Amino acid sequence: MPRALPRLAPTLCLAIAAALLAAAAPAAAQPGPAPAAAQPAPAAAAPVGVALECQGWGRTKACPAFLLGFIEGTPALRSSPRAGADVVLYVNVTEVANADHLHLRFVGEVGGAPPVVEIELDLDTRGDDDAQRAQLLPAFTRGVALFVAARHPDAVAITLEAPAPAAVAPPPTSPWGFEASLGGYGSYTRGYRSMNLWGSLGVSRVTRTRQLALDIGSSWGISRQPPLVIDGEEVSLDTDQYSVSATGLYERHLDPHWSVAATSSVWHEDPEGQMDLAWDGRVGVEWDLFPADDPRGNRLAVAYLAGYRAERYNVENELGETSAHYPVHGVAASGAVRKDKVSFGLYVAVRGEVIHPERRYTISASPYVEWQLGDHVDVSFNVSATARALPAPVLDEASFEQVIRAAYAEPFSAYGSFNLRLHWDRTNGVRNDRFSDTR
Repeated sequence: MPRALPRLAPTLCLAIAAALLAAAAPAAAQPGPAPAAAQPAPAAAAPVGVALECQGWGRTKACPAFLLGFIEGTPALRSSPRAGADVVLYVNVTEVANADHLHLRFVGEVGGAPPVVEIELDLDTRGDDDAQRAQLLPAFTRGVALFVAARHPDAVAITLEAPAPAAVAPPPTSPWGFEASLGGYGSYTRGYRSMNLWGSLGVSRVTRTRQLALDIGSSWGISRQPPLVIDGEEVSLDTDQYSVSATGLYERHLDPHWSVAATSSVWHEDPEGQMDLAWDGRVGVEWDLFPADDPRGNRLAVAYLAGYRAERYNVENELGETSAHYPVHGVAASGAVRKDKVSFGLYVAVRGEVIHPERRYTISASPYVEWQLGDHVDVSFNVSATARALPAPVLDEASFEQVIRAAYAEPFSAYGSFNLRLHWDRTNGVRNDRFSDTR
């Protein structure tokens, strides 16, 4: 047995060496798991659809022309009807001196983006198109960027810069304003001719808490047409009319919701009109739910005014009066509120003589509603109704002009309109204005 060990030693050494080599073999030589199958590329995200709703136009081409151009000129956006829009942009405009104050309200349903973004800016109405677009584009971009970034993060680049060391000094401003206007229209044929002219002068001073205004206006009109012949007698259908008026107002805020005011008016009409001369002076108090400079022009106010009125008539009334003077008072509620898809307005007023309210009074109401129901239905209606009482004028029935101008004495008048629109809008966002005036 001891002699056999030397002969087995070489064999054992070879076996041990082979085992060590096998243990030290690289892992790459061992078979591994099968490679994973290639994953499909993620689907491309659609552009953000933007529907534009111009709830105010102002004095520039901001809505719809400029804003629609921004939407169509941005690759990550597309113009969309309301039915398929990811974002609806509501635009309201308030006129302030030579500027249009725009309120941009972005209302969206894009995951990862806020539901509402509101931006305000001023556009110089005296600037050219390029200057106005340069003012509008940064505000539009700030508002829409959050919705684009939620769907296309790589499409939005954000930079923060240090403020300018010295801000540009604001230009000097004045609360005083002056306005003069003149206008008219006319028509002509061989047998029928008419002309109307009007003009006004106004001066005002407006601050955030007070306003003072004085306006003077006048109008003049004539019409000429063939007479009627009744039982061999001609009845003239020609008319001549004119009026002159002046109104003053002073208002002062008491706090953000309450204000007081004094107003006075005087006016004169031609001999065929109602008033030879009239004056009305009142003082009052008003409460408004919204601030006086609400960016969307919202207003919901109730006012009470009381004062005195003096009148001198061109035609004697049924009480035998050619003049009258009496204390008056009244309450009025007015509002215009807009919230995205719903706009409604209301004016209700009750005014009358204090001592004999049954003799002279006016009750009027004028509500209107514009409502976007869902994606395909738009409804709007407005109604205006007035009930009044006043001593009726004793008219000369042979005077055509007196008769046709006596509508002011009618005890009731009403007007109304209704509109229903069903629409399924195209979704390609393309504009083509060829032959648009012939449709």
